[in-house]
Amino acid sequence: MDSGEKTNVAQLLPLVRQSMDDFSALLPAGERRAIVSDAFCTGLTSFLVQLAKANEVMNLTSDADPGHVLTTHVRDSLAPLLVELESPRSLLDIGTGGGFPAVPLALAWPTTAVTMSESIGKKARFLQTLVHSVPLPRGRVVHARVEDRTNALPERAFDMITARGVAHIATILQYALPLLASNGRLVLWKGERDLAELQDPPFAATLHRVHCTATVLDYALPGVERNSKLVILQVTPAPGGRSSRRNGS
Repeated sequence: MDSGEKTNVAQLLPLVRQSMDDFSALLPAGERRAIVSDAFCTGLTSFLVQLAKANEVMNLTSDADPGHVLTTHVRDSLAPLLVELESPRSLLDIGTGGGFPAVPLALAWPTTAVTMSESIGKKARFLQTLVHSVPLPRGRVVHARVEDRTNALPERAFDMITARGVAHIATILQYALPLLASNGRLVLWKGERDLAELQDPPFAATLHRVHCTATVLDYALPGVERNSKLVILQVTPAPGGRSSRRNGS
């Protein structure tokens, strides 16, 4: 970290602490300590400084102003804490892009091994710098398309797979199924209009065939006027221990 970045971190840290203090009031009691800790706030501040700097030369987000990012992206990325999802042992984030939701979740869940998959080379390289500089000690970056079976992602290895603003539910499920561990969860950030897909008869039949149940959890963020949903697709082992999860088609 150069001297200019250290100055920026020092200047931004009070804003991050205040934002996380305010947000923590919305969280269940057991989740509050993590996001107001020194480690979380310092790491998040470092991430925001590097995001703003990198966004000057590449399109990582439409608005990298730290205040905007805190309100619209960081808090939204932490929605699993709002709805009290347990931290997984291993997490794969599909299409991490500029770092959401993987980086805030990696900071909030420091014991979770977080893999960030990103198909665009310059974004993958940015994420790799974050692993060392934020730092994210249990972070890993895979530069590949998650649907490409030569992508070095191990099958049945992830307790949780996340995707924020990526593709249709059925498409993400198809990508995720070979990678989800037994009893794994696919966590999707979706809006009200996306929920109609869950009622589609062919998709409902797919969920039944692959032994997967769907739950929709609402959450609200201060200052954000939209219907926010987490769609949780929970895999359960097939009867007799046989796997029928080849894909979601």
